[in-house]
Amino acid sequence: MSGPDVSIVVVNWNSGAYLGGLLDSINSDPPGRPYEVVVVDNGSTDGSDADAVREGVTLIRNHANRGLAAANNQGMAAGSGRYWLICNPDTELSGAAVDELAAVMERHPRAAFVVPRLVRPDGTPQVSAGDLPGLGEALLGRALSARLQRGRGHGRGRGHGQSTRGFWWYGWAHDREQVIGRGAEACYLVRRCAASEFGDQDERFPLDWEGVEWTARARTAGWEVWLAPRAEVVHAGGASISGAPLRWVWQSHQGMYRYFSPRIAPWARYPLAAAVATRAALKAAGATVRLPLYRWAR
Repeated sequence: MSGPDVSIVVVNWNSGAYLGGLLDSINSDPPGRPYEVVVVDNGSTDGSDADAVREGVTLIRNHANRGLAAANNQGMAAGSGRYWLICNPDTELSGAAVDELAAVMERHPRAAFVVPRLVRPDGTPQVSAGDLPGLGEALLGRALSARLQRGRGHGRGRGHGQSTRGFWWYGWAHDREQVIGRGAEACYLVRRCAASEFGDQDERFPLDWEGVEWTARARTAGWEVWLAPRAEVVHAGGASISGAPLRWVWQSHQGMYRYFSPRIAPWARYPLAAAVATRAALKAAGATVRLPLYRWAR
């Protein structure tokens, strides 16, 4: 019997409201090609690791939260498929979506990553394509960058005003199979042999920015990121970070600094550290008291 074609890798941390739903979605509507499921539990304390104790699921239990990149690497090392499908626990998959992601990868031999079209549970679309971020966009934050991007009218004249520039491609219909700058990390397919060339995820990134750094490394090595518009994946969002917003603020800003610091002159790293620390403090304050400032900085 041949091995799996796709290894579905899920990192769980206190996502009890979601993990069972993801695994049920895979069981009820499995891919048409051989697959396996690997769940890495990062020291959950809510009992959600029990959802992964079922037939056909490989469960790896960590005694503590090792960080997202390290746990993703554990799951990929345990999987034997030629493709890895890295999924957040707050997603739901269909067999057709998994098969379409793999089909797009097979059509494009330089694709290292293929991302689906993400939708919320109510069916409304989520932005899942964008560019590798610049420092200014990262410091401004997702919401403010989007407002400035719309105000500048990026992309007008290229598909009825749809924007295909910026940190995220707001207003783009996500209806074309094409190369993109980077994809959302809620769910994405990885070509195993490509990753063997540009390496595993950098474990210095505990949460956030690990996917951006990995994408940048892949693109530097000549690999591509593709969007699969007919692969639709439901994504609720915020399954783990909602339970520890201050921890997420700290670790995401740590990742931001580690991503940009080697890309700027050494003399500029002190101002960068000050700017990132100030942004983190403002965001932490907003998260603590639930101010609009928190939403602005996202």
